[in-house]
Amino acid sequence: MRLMIMSPDSGYADGLAKNLQSAGFGADVFTTLDDANEALTASNYSLVLLDSTSSDGVYSVWWQARCRCRCRRHDGDEFLVLIANCQDERIAALEAGADDSVTRDVSPRELVARVRTIMRRPRIRSAEQHQFSDLTLCTATREVRVGNLELTLQRRETLILESLMRRRGHVVPRAGLEHDVYGAQAEYCPNSLEVRVSRIRRQLAKARSLVTIESVRGVGYRLAARLDKDMGMAQSQELTA
Repeated sequence: MRLMIMSPDSGYADGLAKNLQSAGFGADVFTTLDDANEALTASNYSLVLLDSTSSDGVYSVWWQARCRCRCRRHDGDEFLVLIANCQDERIAALEAGADDSVTRDVSPRELVARVRTIMRRPRIRSAEQHQFSDLTLCTATREVRVGNLELTLQRRETLILESLMRRRGHVVPRAGLEHDVYGAQAEYCPNSLEVRVSRIRRQLAKARSLVTIESVRGVGYRLAARLDKDMGMAQSQELTA
């Protein structure tokens, strides 16, 4: 079982590695993001400890990229633990999808105990991704993609798609969709759902997705795959518009 420690402070990282190795873990230390990325591409690691002081904040970009990779794979994903400088960073890391977060002054015994606890978790995270035809939604990063193209959606539009994708192929009643998007007690404009669904449809059509949202009169909405002839007609109308 091999772990990665990513920190620009080699002395600090070597101390962490020594404590983890004493507990029976293999630990490799990397002081640059480029070296860490190369190692992750070439080798399989069970867990990554990332020091938040890395490269003046570039770690956050790296962190988001790793979260995206986790959403596209269902096995072999490394667990992610952020070594934070303060409580706010720890909370932000957990909200962003970290499996755990510790402070830099964490005791060796606590660190080993946390690592062991994390490693006992199931390795499969299939619920982190929803997919229907060429449409993918990652619940960790909230990214929505048609193939490799990322759609620009507002938060509630993403919630609409997530609700539909969770029940893909089935009609989602309007009341249930409104509950998922706005909550049980929230106040909202009566036609706001239609407006948001229309905007999602335009985004999907612009990206030439094979997916659309169908209205079921008097009931609600459902995701549906476009037929080839429908795609051809939509593209022709776009060219003549």
